[in-house]
Amino acid sequence: MEFLKKKVKKERRRRRKLRKHKNRALEGEGKVAPEEYDSKAQEALKGEIMMFSGCADSQTSADVHDVASFGLPDAEGAGGACTHALLKSISEGAESYVDILKEMRQILKTKRFTQLPQLSASRRIDLRQSFQPKQSNEGRTKALLIGINYVGQQGELGGCHHDVVGFKTYLTEVVGFDFNDASRYKILMDDGEHEMPTAQNIVDGFRWLIDDAQPGDSLWFSYSGHGGSVPDDDDDEDDNLDETLVPVDYQTAGQIRDDTIFAKLVAPVPSGVRLTVVIDACHSGTVLDLPYIFNASDDALQTISENPDQAVTLQPNQAFNFEFLINLAKSVYTMHSQGKTPQEISMFVGKSLGLPIPG
Repeated sequence: MEFLKKKVKKERRRRRKLRKHKNRALEGEGKVAPEEYDSKAQEALKGEIMMFSGCADSQTSADVHDVASFGLPDAEGAGGACTHALLKSISEGAESYVDILKEMRQILKTKRFTQLPQLSASRRIDLRQSFQPKQSNEGRTKALLIGINYVGQQGELGGCHHDVVGFKTYLTEVVGFDFNDASRYKILMDDGEHEMPTAQNIVDGFRWLIDDAQPGDSLWFSYSGHGGSVPDDDDDEDDNLDETLVPVDYQTAGQIRDDTIFAKLVAPVPSGVRLTVVIDACHSGTVLDLPYIFNASDDALQTISENPDQAVTLQPNQAFNFEFLINLAKSVYTMHSQGKTPQEISMFVGKSLGLPIPG
C-alpha cells in the first residue's frame, strides 16, 4: 500500500511538471505581456465575473456566534465572518475594491480571525475603482442567495441564514436589485420555509441564474455554508485538490466541485453580463478558477498603502489554463450564436470538463 501511495505521488509530480512546461510554452516562459494575457482572458471568458472569497484555499472561514459585535445596524444572532466584514466595510463607507479588502482584513484581525479575504475576477480589475455589483439602471437584475446551516447534522452552523438576510437587505436597499419580482431572485435555505439547498437545486440554481441573461444585466450569487477540498480527479489543480461547496445533502449527493461550478456558472456567462459572487466558506479562494487574483495579505495591503499614486490591479492567476479554456470558450460562443439554450451549453461544457452527465 505504501509503495502504491509513493507511485501515485510520483505520477502527480510528473504531471504537474508537464503542466508547468505547457503553461510556460503558452505564456512565453512566464513573461507574457499584460496585453496578451488580458486578451486571452477575454477570449476564454466572455462575461465580467468577480468574486470575494472569505479565505485562501488552504484556510478555513469562521462562523461568528454574535454578529452584533461587528457593529452592523440591526444585526443579531450568528453569521459568517467574511459576510459581515464585507457588509460592515461597505456600511462604513468603503467604496473601492482595495478599501473594502483593507477594511475587511482589519475587521477580521480585530476579531482575531486569521483568514485572508481574496478577490478574483475574469478581468484585470483596477483595485482603486468602486465596487459596483449593478452595472446600469437599464439592465435587469437577478440574484441567487444560498445559506446552509446543516440543521440537525454533524458540523451544524449557526449563521448562514443570517448571511442571506444581510445580503438581501444590502442588494435591495443599497444596490437596487429587484426583490419585488419573484422571478428575479431565488433563495435556498435549510430553514423549512425556502427551497432546500440540495446539490441538484444548487446546480439548477446556477442554470436559472444564467438563463436569459442579456448584455447590461447584473447577476449576484452568494453562498454561505461549508466549503471543502477533495482529491483532484482530473489533475487540473496545482495543489492536487478540487475546492468544493457542500450542499445540505452532501452525505448522499456528494460535494459540488469547482469544475462543476465553472461549467455551470462561470463559463456560460455571456458577454456584457456582470456576475458578482461572494463565497463565505472554507477553502474558497479559487473555487471559481478565474484568471486574475488578489490576496489581501498584510504585506500586499501595506505595499498599496505606501504607494497611493501607483496603479493597483489584480494579478494573473498562474494556475489558470488558457489553452483549454480558450478552445472551450470558442465552442460556447459558437453555440450561443446558434441559439443554443443555457442548459445545452452547460451540458456541453460539463462534458468537455469530464463531469458526469445527469440522466
